[in-house]
Order: sequence, then C-alpha cells, then structure tokens
Amino acid sequence: MIQVMLRHSSLVAVIAFSSMFGGCSSQRSLAVSTTPEPAVEAPEPEAEPEEEAPVVAEPPKNLDIQKNVIRLKPGIRILFETNSATLLPASYEILDEVASVMEQNGRIRIRVEGHTDNVGKPDYNKDLSTRRAASVRDYLVQKGVAEDRLESTGCGQDVPVADNAEENGRQQNRRVEFVILRKRRTVEACKLYKPGERRGRRGRGADQPTPDGGAETTPAQ
Repeated sequence: MIQVMLRHSSLVAVIAFSSMFGGCSSQRSLAVSTTPEPAVEAPEPEAEPEEEAPVVAEPPKNLDIQKNVIRLKPGIRILFETNSATLLPASYEILDEVASVMEQNGRIRIRVEGHTDNVGKPDYNKDLSTRRAASVRDYLVQKGVAEDRLESTGCGQDVPVADNAEENGRQQNRRVEFVILRKRRTVEACKLYKPGERRGRRGRGADQPTPDGGAETTPAQ
C-alpha cells in the first residue's frame, strides 16, 4: 500500500514539473513568433534606356537613319513592278542595307509602312500599299531578320508628304518607310514622322542632328 502511494506521488510530481517548464517553453515560443520581421524593400526597377537612333559601323549608302524612322536618301527609290507588289532587283541593295542596320541593332523592331499617291481608287491604293509593305517585310525575313522584329502595314494615299497635284509630289508620296517601334510607348501607324537625330559611326562621340532626308519613292504606276 505504501509503495503504491509513493509511486502515485512521484507521478504527480513529474506531471507538475513537466507542465511548469512546458508552459514556459510555449510562452517563449509565442513571444518569438509574434516579433515582427523587418520589412524587405522592393528593388528599384531598371531604368529604361533613352530612345536613340540606330548605330551603324559605316554610314549606309542609301539610308537616312533617324531617331524614329529610317528613310531613303533623296533620289533613292524602292522599285516594284507596275501595279504589283513584286520587288525589282534594283531594290535589293537598299533592303540589304536595312537588314544590316537591324543586324547591328539587335534590339530594335521595325514596322514597314507602304504609301501611295492619290491616283486611282482609295481602296485599291490601300490594298496595293499593304501588299508592297508585306513584300518588303518578307524580303527582310529572307535576309535573316527575325519575323517577330518586323511588322508591315499599308497606309494607302492617306499620308502624303508632298503635293499630289505635281508629278514630283506624287512620286514622293509613293514610298516605303521603316518606322522604329519602341517598348516604352506605342508608335501609331500611318503618321507623319518628324525628323530625329542620326548617329555617326561607332565611337565618334555625341549625336549630331541631321536634316530630314526626305521620303523614299516607288516608281510611277
């Protein structure tokens, strides 16, 4: 009987001892878990580069490279068959230069925009300019430019750069432009693009402003 009572007393003492220290441990754990963690500051977003004209190793023979658009120099023309979107071989050298500019500037994207004069029906001119722009885009893809870096659209007769009442003006309005697309902002299609700045050869220093090189032309229909 005495042994049973002693065992019972020992068991009660062990349970009380465990409860006392277990409770302290729980309180300590609770105190630690409720301590607020220091706030983690979000990293600052990477600054986007300034918009600049494409840079080339050598000045192209046929192109006027500006900040927002690549135009052809005065007197240079992209040639198509009459009333057709088929490129003539005389245009290949010009488009090869465009492909070279894109190769040297791997981050830029370009939209090829086709334009016509106001001779003929507007719907026909819109379709013709669309097909011609697509033909130029396809040629650049064949020269190795990635498809996702190129777009094309036809503007028809809606964006003249010269007077359609004169033959010389109509010739200027029949043109292809290479519009440089930007990540930071949307560049609307079929607009008159203001002259930008053209960069010289690599390593020559700061940009130098250049006058508008004029709009390229395609042959009369």
